[in-house]
Amino acid sequence: MMKLKGWLVAGSLLFAGSSLSAIAASSSGELLDQAQASQLVHRVTEAPKTLTFQGIYIQQRHNFMQSYRVFHQGGGGSDVERRESLDGPQLEYLRHGDLISVFTPDARPVTLDRRHTSKMFPRQFPDQADELLGNYQIRKIGRERVAGLDADIYDFEPRDRYRFPHRYWIDSGSGLMLKTVMYGARREVTEIFSFSQINIGGALDKRLLKPVNPVRPVVLEQLPQNVVADSHWQINDLPPGFKLFRQLKRNLPGKNKPVLHYLYGDGLVTVSVFIEPIDPRMPQGLTQQNGISLYSRQIGGYMVTALGEVPSDTVQAFSQAFTPRGNDK
Repeated sequence: MMKLKGWLVAGSLLFAGSSLSAIAASSSGELLDQAQASQLVHRVTEAPKTLTFQGIYIQQRHNFMQSYRVFHQGGGGSDVERRESLDGPQLEYLRHGDLISVFTPDARPVTLDRRHTSKMFPRQFPDQADELLGNYQIRKIGRERVAGLDADIYDFEPRDRYRFPHRYWIDSGSGLMLKTVMYGARREVTEIFSFSQINIGGALDKRLLKPVNPVRPVVLEQLPQNVVADSHWQINDLPPGFKLFRQLKRNLPGKNKPVLHYLYGDGLVTVSVFIEPIDPRMPQGLTQQNGISLYSRQIGGYMVTALGEVPSDTVQAFSQAFTPRGNDK
């Protein structure tokens, strides 16, 4: 099986018994109507912006697991947040509204995508939350305790074959997201974020928002207001519900030349499309690994590769949607 390491690095820069058996069970419960679903997603979207909370959460993805501590001061129109890793490489992240600073073990410059800075757990819904409702229907399936709090459990069920299901545990009192699960092609659990400790509300000691390490400001890649059509590529028949966020040329690990990169999203997941000159050593076709699907195909003198936490049909459709114009064929 082809390794996805180089492409996974590119995607991650745009930045965890019996209970798992219950998670993997098929959904049943109350299907929310449009008004109920809209009210829910707006509540969950606003909670991590306006609430004050502090806690420890775990990110788990297959054999990788890491824990983080987060302090968040909400309200006032400009929230403040600090988070730090508790194991693995020492990392620290500080945000004052749109101003971001980080500490990493090395001194290399850090660049972050602006979308990424506002989608870190538990803030994982888009600001335009109703975008989700065209792609997913929401089902309330029960209640469970997470980190000592009562949480309502909701399944986000895809409306088509182009995306995977997700499950969310939402604090019944505040609307804060306490736990998330993303599934794969066989409804296996591919990624979990979950609070192990959480305190919501009350006063937060301002000293907890001061960095422990010498953080430095980072450059935020701006999202263009209007994405213009590429004169070299014709794009047709993309999977429904995905919006183009970015197109640019970028340098990727292991690549000698800049690669043309398109980034699409549906509100919960993203798909990247990379276009580069053909290399005979590059494998073609479909690869799936740890919930990631990758599909590469040659067209003319180019290789078009689509990558994302989506079904195989989705990356194949994205790759096949790109056709060179005129003399580029």
